[in-house]
Amino acid sequence: MGVGLHGETPEEIVRIEVEADGPKEDGEQAPAGSGEEDAQTQIPKKRKIRKIYAEVWKYFTRGPTQEDGSYLATCKFCAVKYLQGQQRGTSSMRNHIDKSCKKFPRNKRDALQKMLQAAKTEDKRAFCLVLDNASSNDACIKELFASTSIKDDLPIEGKLFHQRCGCHILNLIVQDGLDQLDDVIKEIRNTMKYIRHSQSRMEKFKIACSQAKIPFKKPAWDVPTRWNSTYLMLELALELKPAICRYPNFDKRYILKISDLQWEAIKALAADLKVFYGATLKLSGTKYPTLNLFFTEFCEVFIIIKRMATSPYPFIVKMGAQMLNKFDKYWTIGNSLLAIATVLDPRCKIDVIEYYMTELCPQACGSFINNLRNCMKEMFNEYVEAYADGPSDQNQDRLSMRKKQGASTSNMISNSRAALKDFLKEKKNSDAPKSELDEYLGTDRDHASVDEEFDILTWWKMQVPKYPILSRLARDILAVPISTVASESAFNMSGRVLSPSRSNLSDESIEALLCAQDWLRASIIENGQLFGEPLWNIDEGFGYEG
Repeated sequence: MGVGLHGETPEEIVRIEVEADGPKEDGEQAPAGSGEEDAQTQIPKKRKIRKIYAEVWKYFTRGPTQEDGSYLATCKFCAVKYLQGQQRGTSSMRNHIDKSCKKFPRNKRDALQKMLQAAKTEDKRAFCLVLDNASSNDACIKELFASTSIKDDLPIEGKLFHQRCGCHILNLIVQDGLDQLDDVIKEIRNTMKYIRHSQSRMEKFKIACSQAKIPFKKPAWDVPTRWNSTYLMLELALELKPAICRYPNFDKRYILKISDLQWEAIKALAADLKVFYGATLKLSGTKYPTLNLFFTEFCEVFIIIKRMATSPYPFIVKMGAQMLNKFDKYWTIGNSLLAIATVLDPRCKIDVIEYYMTELCPQACGSFINNLRNCMKEMFNEYVEAYADGPSDQNQDRLSMRKKQGASTSNMISNSRAALKDFLKEKKNSDAPKSELDEYLGTDRDHASVDEEFDILTWWKMQVPKYPILSRLARDILAVPISTVASESAFNMSGRVLSPSRSNLSDESIEALLCAQDWLRASIIENGQLFGEPLWNIDEGFGYEG
């Protein structure tokens, strides 16, 4: 008697089939009457108990039975065969699934393994896995390919499967650059803290703002773990610069240590950080922009970093060099998928890729474009094979050819005439566009501006009749998320930190407060602003220093 794979009892896996009884027993007669009485007459039934089987057979297929009663059981995952028979149990099969089969998902409760199992079906085909930049994730992907069969089901052998979070890449680049500016940023931070320290100093600062004829705003400093707050602090410092420069006239204890040259450098730095700030907002918005936006944003960031290398301020040059090293480390990782998504944007296609590559790396532009075309053709050909029954142009040609061949047979056309007809058909097809991809790339770009709002998913949905196979490819590629983080956490490098005053709250209370805070910010974020007021006022108590 078999035992379930996961310890189920035979009673739990037994299958009972209820069937209608066949021939009637001796002495039994059909009931008399007709009409409503006959309709209510119940046919006697009996239960027929099927044989108990082990659940391990869910993972094996049974071959034909031989003369001696033996048969082969084949593993559905790795195709290993086991000789079975009436005198053989299923223990060897269970041991194979539990210990030996490398392609069997071990932990079904794990969300990732469930996704991999669902990827076996056509509607839930796995395409890409977006992770943050932890080094352990690289080892995880290698182990995933080694222990499962997911790689066999991925396009182009899983070369584009592992993608890194775009917001994390930007954060790493900016954070490495800001580490070079501790002295300048520290002076701004100390000034903000000094003025904010007491109410009397705040009153003196109000007078300084009045004399400078600028609106009064409370000085505030940044949260070190969130670089966007550093950018906002620098912007606020530049706005309050006239009052800060006048403040020593009202407070003799305060000594301004920021020179005019440093103020100019801070202004240039804030202008550069604004590009990173805007890119991070765009890539982590609540509307979750599609992948086609990321390539151009990354290229614009690269242009800014190269411009920083020619800055007249030495510390900005040093910052740009550090950021460029980090950028080069991640630029070659995953940029093929980003470029493909840009090509699938009808406003961009190959032209935008060629423009940016000429600006950034002209010596490698030609090879990059050729590799990009080859990669797209390889992916498209795999999709044609996977969806060969779809109404693509090539499949329609095959169907029409078979129909004409059938008609030629029915009309008793000679073999030589049929061969001539096939030759002319192939000759005609060789002169025509070979695929939907070639046709798409050969048409003119959409005249809509790249900066305008454009619903690319709707555009491809409308193009399904024209590009049935290519639209499937576009659907899968554009479904890849740019970021793995929500917009309000996009700038946070180490998570939210509780202040001592809120550390005594229960976990449920903290969760409720953060949830309510996200709801209140939702309308602000939808309008394109990350925060309705400075970060340090909203997050007072969460990462607030003071």
